Amino acid sequence: MLLAIDVGNSQTSYGLFRNETLLHHWRAVTQASRTADEHAAFLFPLLQQAVIPSSSIHHVALCSVVPNADYAHLVFARDYLKLPLFKIHSGIPFGCRLNVDTPGEVGADRLANAAYAVKYLKLPAIVIDLGTATTFDVISEGPSYEGGVIVPGLQMAVEALGVRTAKLPIVDLKFPQRVIAKSTIECIQSGVLYGYCDLIDGLIDRTLKELGKGGDIVLTGGVAPLLHKHLRTSTKLLPNLTLEGMFLIHKENTQTT
Repeated sequence: MLLAIDVGNSQTSYGLFRNETLLHHWRAVTQASRTADEHAAFLFPLLQQAVIPSSSIHHVALCSVVPNADYAHLVFARDYLKLPLFKIHSGIPFGCRLNVDTPGEVGADRLANAAYAVKYLKLPAIVIDLGTATTFDVISEGPSYEGGVIVPGLQMAVEALGVRTAKLPIVDLKFPQRVIAKSTIECIQSGVLYGYCDLIDGLIDRTLKELGKGGDIVLTGGVAPLLHKHLRTSTKLLPNLTLEGMFLIHKENTQTT
């Protein structure tokens, strides 16, 4: 089995694969200060609940955008699972070439997203990952990773309004029934959520015009289910796409499942 660990700025996702099947997946709040012992204290009860002995895990892959959290995962794999840690980065094969100015700056999560697109999506594809930041990854028919877009995420926008203003509160991410809101809370929700949908639709439209044609457009990430039905653009919702891409990269580089 492969344990895939996807460390994002806000949340860490764990996926357990047998061959190409994602058997279980869990999420935790990302804390860079968390120790290897704390990772074990979180994961081992979940494995026990799933009736999966830790000895059945034979590989561990890490996809991280939080460098300060990496060492604790390495120690967890080494000390608790007795396994080396396979770390995803731009210097390893992932299924397509990097057609960008600074390949070393492309995040590991975006490489995993591209790997999934090459294997399973109709190209040219756009993968929109809605997390702490929102990223657009564009994969052309080469196959080639063409770059994309980065914008602040939804929660970041809500927190910025609450922190940087004197009277506006931090609100829950919930769509109001109408755009023209009648309360301060609903005004913020309307502006952020409906405005964010228009931002995504607009960026998709501009991206498709630059590409000249389009294939699949996919949403993933923690906020994706919230926005999916409110977009005007037809998109697919694949919440575990990054974990699936991690499996593909690990398989390509190790020839093991």
